[in-house]
Amino acid sequence: MNTKIIIIIGLLFPIAAFSQSQPLSMEQAVQVALQQNKGLKSADASVAYYRGLTRTSGELPKTQVGLQYGQNNSYANDNNFSVSQSIPFPTLFGAKKQLNEAQVESAVWQKATTQNDLIYQVKQTYIQLLYLRELRTLLTRQDSLFTSFERTADLRYRTGESRMLEKTAATGRLQEVRNLLRQNQADEKIYMARLQSLLGSTESVDITGTDIPETVFQAPQDSVAISDNPQLHYLRQQVTIADRQKKVYSAAILPDITVGYFNQTLIGMALNASGSPLATGSNRFQGFQVGVALPLWLGPMKARVKAEEKQQQAASLAFDNSQLVLQNQYRQAVQQFVKFRSSLDYYHATALPNADLLLQQATKSYTSGDIGYAEYFLNLEQVLNVRQGYLQARNDIKQAELYIAYLSGRQR
Repeated sequence: MNTKIIIIIGLLFPIAAFSQSQPLSMEQAVQVALQQNKGLKSADASVAYYRGLTRTSGELPKTQVGLQYGQNNSYANDNNFSVSQSIPFPTLFGAKKQLNEAQVESAVWQKATTQNDLIYQVKQTYIQLLYLRELRTLLTRQDSLFTSFERTADLRYRTGESRMLEKTAATGRLQEVRNLLRQNQADEKIYMARLQSLLGSTESVDITGTDIPETVFQAPQDSVAISDNPQLHYLRQQVTIADRQKKVYSAAILPDITVGYFNQTLIGMALNASGSPLATGSNRFQGFQVGVALPLWLGPMKARVKAEEKQQQAASLAFDNSQLVLQNQYRQAVQQFVKFRSSLDYYHATALPNADLLLQQATKSYTSGDIGYAEYFLNLEQVLNVRQGYLQARNDIKQAELYIAYLSGRQR
């Protein structure tokens, strides 16, 4: 029975089981985030909310139904039934519809902004985790290197070939590397927790791969670089919303139309010109009523229109400012990318080959006794600094690529 239950559960939830047990590629992590992130779901709900409001564009005030009973016309008790409806001027319905549609589009762009932010944060965190794993590999190699150095220094000290200072220096550098490994492990846990939060997962997550992917990126032309940025579209839409809201306020100044119907008794009143017979409770009299409702005091309503004009102006200035800021951020990001590309080219062409050769020659010379520990130690530090700088350069250029794609709104 227990086996059957387990099989059934496995059949019912195969996707969930796979997603939690299997490491994720960067593309898979992005897809999981787009499906599960609570912030993005909130943006979805906001879009649905404003779409629901579009059905309120034709909203009418409540219909008034009245009953009057008493001695309205004579000693007899008459009754009067009435129905009246106030209808806003027809242009108000169109203005409200346009406003609601503009608010829907605003919510859609707000969701796109949230999605753009989410994709960038997931990729940024994922690349940082790959960097930390590559750094861990490098630090592990340094640990092995300085462990060997420490053993050699200890042997030289025991045989009287060196002093205690050499052994102490080797041990100190080894402990420093191991401290860096512990920090690296803590950083990896921090970023893994951040990735888990971005993915909206209640369970721990893991990633595939250990190397930062190579950068094959071409920045778009500056004239169209940020044209697809969703935040800019959202801010531009605020200008449209302010304009539509102003039209709603303007249409609200126009008179409302009132229509009504009444049906009543007039007991004791003549039913014709001859004066007889007289009306009884079974005789009904009816009529219609049409009127307009005019605002007696236009000052507050016109002030609301003027205030909305200022709001539109503020929204337009906010858009212009954000566009300028984004353009400058994009130019700076491109310059950063070019700088990191130049640095990476330097490491590939010069620094790494020289570092490998330096390590090989220094190790050989130290082993043979041609150089002392101080010179060897200095050469080791130079080699390790080059390798760590190369790793940092790879992380920098990939992060710069992600940032440019984020600013342009064209994340792949």
